[in-house]
Amino acid sequence: MRIAWLAIIYTILSLLPLALESIGVSRLVSILAFSYIMSIYALSFALLLGYLGLLNFGHALFFGLGAYLTAYQTIWWGIPYVLVIPISMIFGAAAGFLLSLIVRRAFGGIPFAFITLTVLLMVYFLYTRRELRAISGSEQGLLIPTPQLLTSTIISYIPLALTAILITASIYTILRSGKSGSKAGASRSSIAIIPLSLILMSALILLIDSIANRAEPLRISINLYILSLTTLIAVHMAIKKILESPLGLIWISIRENESRAASLGYNVFIYKAIAMSISGAIAAVSGSLYAVYAFNINPERTFSPLLSVYGLIYSLIGGLYPIEGSIIGAIVVTIIERFIADYAGGWSLVFVGVLFITIVLTMPHGIAYYIWNPSTIKNTLKVLKKAYRSTPYKNKEQTNPYG
Repeated sequence: MRIAWLAIIYTILSLLPLALESIGVSRLVSILAFSYIMSIYALSFALLLGYLGLLNFGHALFFGLGAYLTAYQTIWWGIPYVLVIPISMIFGAAAGFLLSLIVRRAFGGIPFAFITLTVLLMVYFLYTRRELRAISGSEQGLLIPTPQLLTSTIISYIPLALTAILITASIYTILRSGKSGSKAGASRSSIAIIPLSLILMSALILLIDSIANRAEPLRISINLYILSLTTLIAVHMAIKKILESPLGLIWISIRENESRAASLGYNVFIYKAIAMSISGAIAAVSGSLYAVYAFNINPERTFSPLLSVYGLIYSLIGGLYPIEGSIIGAIVVTIIERFIADYAGGWSLVFVGVLFITIVLTMPHGIAYYIWNPSTIKNTLKVLKKAYRSTPYKNKEQTNPYG
């Protein structure tokens, strides 16, 4: 039934732009699209940090690579955007493997973090040079034309197709489990999914019709929202599948005890390089989506070291375990930051910093951990209360000798 729930959530989120437009907050559609893009980036960062213990301060390199490759392909070569994302993924994976070769002798710990940061700073410096403004755009950046895909109604059919696939997979899983367990229970579950399927399909058909009748600017915004959401769902499902496979277990064993994993015959470098390649490909996808979201990219937005720090912030606020925590962290931070930026301008970074410190101190495992384990919230509050009670000089009878 987990797949069926995913289909329901995906359908509800796909219909959300229409609901937001009806209540007059259509700007939130764009903010949510951006939060989904950064969630994909957060997943790529959390994959390395959470399951291999690799803190990559140069992670923005992959994001920027995906963004600039998208610009080159659309501006110079006229490649359709349908092909742009896969090509960016391939180059992102190649960049991840190349970076693995560079850090081969220091593939972990503080040396790894600072070598990757150094590589990022080198690329950032090169792209900010005026001599290279033909390929970087320098301060003005590169203007990216709107892909034809975003102005058409093709994207509106994606939720319908993906939901149909998810429901079919759910029915197949239920029927398959019925062979080994209770057939009556399996048949009841499969029958219950049939009306659910009809409801979801009908709702998505209304979405298709609604998008077709929208003006082009709003249609582009909704299409980008759906594309970002669909990509996020696809990336999340792929990562979950990898983490549940033997490859994911090997990564965890390397994280826990690298020497022991090597003694068991695993080539630690190869497995880390595979993780870097997968992470690089995913981050490049987020960069590619960001390029068409922003319509203008420059080194400050794409190769900034601050972007790598944001990957860490998303992961720690949301939580590294489960992997969904990074998605929650990215969505929470981006929405709060965007709303605060409207009223407080540059102070939004300060609010993000305060939020980060508060979450780390009060919810050390991240928001997702406490959502998945509600009982731990009470335990955490008890610990904080006990710590407060044991604070010196709290009572009037006690005096601080230092005045």
